[in-house]
Formats: sequence, C-alpha cells, structure tokens
Amino acid sequence: MSGREVGDLPANIADLVVRYRLPPERFLALPDDVLAEIDVTEADVQTEEESGGYFEHANARARWTAECYTSAGWPSRVDPPGSNVVVYEGANAPVFATSVDKRRCDAEALLRYPYPPPPQTREEWRRVYQRQLDAAACLESEGYALPDPPSLDAFIDSGGRWSAYAFVPDQISGDEWNRLLATCPQP
Repeated sequence: MSGREVGDLPANIADLVVRYRLPPERFLALPDDVLAEIDVTEADVQTEEESGGYFEHANARARWTAECYTSAGWPSRVDPPGSNVVVYEGANAPVFATSVDKRRCDAEALLRYPYPPPPQTREEWRRVYQRQLDAAACLESEGYALPDPPSLDAFIDSGGRWSAYAFVPDQISGDEWNRLLATCPQP
C-alpha cells in the first residue's frame, strides 16, 4: 500500500478527504476491496454546524459507528447514552479491534461526520478561542475553578489544544456531566 496518494482513492472518498481536510492515511491504508464498499457522497456528510455543535456531532458519529459495527455482526452500543463512546459488546474483542469491518466503519464514520477542518486564519482561530473562553466563563459560573486560559497566540501555537472542559474533574457523575453540557455547551 505504500506509495499510494489521495488521487489513488476512489473519487468519492478522495473528494471528501480533500474537501474536509481529513487525514488521508486513515483511507490509504485500507485495502481496495474495502474502499470499494464505502459509498459516501457529499449528500451523506453532516458537518458539526449541521449537528448542532461539537458534542452533538461527536454523539451522532458514535451512534452511526455503533450501528455500523452492529450491522456488520459486531454488537456495539454508545455507553453511556448520549456520549461519544462506542462499546463493543461481543466476544473476541481482539479480533473485532483489528477487523476489516471495524476499519471500514471507522473510515466511513469519519467521512460522514468529519471533524471540522483546523482554522486557517487568525480570525478563524479567534472564533474558536472565543468559544473556549465562553465555555470557561460558563463553567466558572457553575462553580468550577479553572486556571487562567492561555493567550490567543499561545492557543494558536498549541494548535488549539486548550479546553475549558479539560479541567472539569473526572469524578463527576454522568448526570452532572450532562447538566453541564446542556448549560455550558462544549465548543
């Protein structure tokens, strides 16, 4: 498979990889027969904005992925419900983890629910940064202590890795997590 390029992918996949700036290696490593099974067009794509935000988008991708695994014979579910965590419920998890079905479903989920492309301009970065600041202010108003956010330049230099939600304790209950997400949308 080495030496393949995006132009070697089926046209429908290559178009989406380029348009949504998806990591080509996720698709170039798939065998040709698996690539041929992936039938996703622009009409099938749901963006983060269309999903209603980051969390909703991640949850929609997880639900679709669990359904894909299950329909391929690998029983799966989203757990906890409303999260973006897909749990395989069948036997022989090591076989599932390396199966062609899993790799195909994961690739198709990424095409159908692409991550938003990284910001390209300072103004795009500023909007992403402001959403993080808004989430931080909301979390603080809910009683969560957060460290000072990085400057815009430091945020950009880190590739946008700072997240207010990273400072919410892991030990909170699922109900509290869901309440926070409803009150303070995750960017």
